[in-house]
Amino acid sequence: MNKSKLHKITAVLFALLFWQTAAMILDRSFLLSSPIEVLKSLLELGLSGVFWTGMWKSVCKILLGFLSGAGVGIFLAGLSYRFKLFEVYISPYIMVIRSIPVASFVIIILIWLGGGGLSLFVCFFMVMPIFYANTLEGLKSVDVKMIQMAKIFEMSNNAKLIYIYLPALESFLLSASVASIGIAFKSGIAAEVIGRPKDTLGFFLFDAKMYLDTSKVFAITLTVIICSAIFERLAVLMIKRFFYMIKRVY
Repeated sequence: MNKSKLHKITAVLFALLFWQTAAMILDRSFLLSSPIEVLKSLLELGLSGVFWTGMWKSVCKILLGFLSGAGVGIFLAGLSYRFKLFEVYISPYIMVIRSIPVASFVIIILIWLGGGGLSLFVCFFMVMPIFYANTLEGLKSVDVKMIQMAKIFEMSNNAKLIYIYLPALESFLLSASVASIGIAFKSGIAAEVIGRPKDTLGFFLFDAKMYLDTSKVFAITLTVIICSAIFERLAVLMIKRFFYMIKRVY
């Protein structure tokens, strides 16, 4: 084991020790549950089929919102790069979507569509502007000389995409994925807490709060953090794999 991993493990253990000590000093489990109490609640939730169904439902909707937001954001950025007038006309809408609070989105979507697809739509509107801005910035960072060279040698559109634009976009898409996957989970669960669609993580979180079951609140929160970290890592690996395959094939 290298020093970096050892330091990370030590930092986690120190944080857990600090948490346990603070919980023991406070001695009010409804205010601050100890790591042991949270672990017990997590095990109890793990034995509940309803919890797993709710988690699956929440995660699927959040990921669908993330993927659709990423796809639309990249598509709109491509149009903005290709047609400057399109960028001018769409920029106010992107700015408004980026500025609207999550709570406002939740209320509007509840009025229009109800609570069924609440977290999906909220995640979409949170993720889309991030991918739009990062993709557009990546396209604009392409060296003008490379584009001029492509015109001189009459490169096809596919060749320009593979050899010029995609390499420039890799780092921007990676940073967009890292930034937005956490926001997707935060906003998605927050939307569920406010809208309370039945049998979702947000519904369970609100229910635990109503009964002052702080250990369950911590346990569900920890579940969300773990899911967010796993899918963030998967998104990064998939993007890296995609660009690696492109480089291998071409």
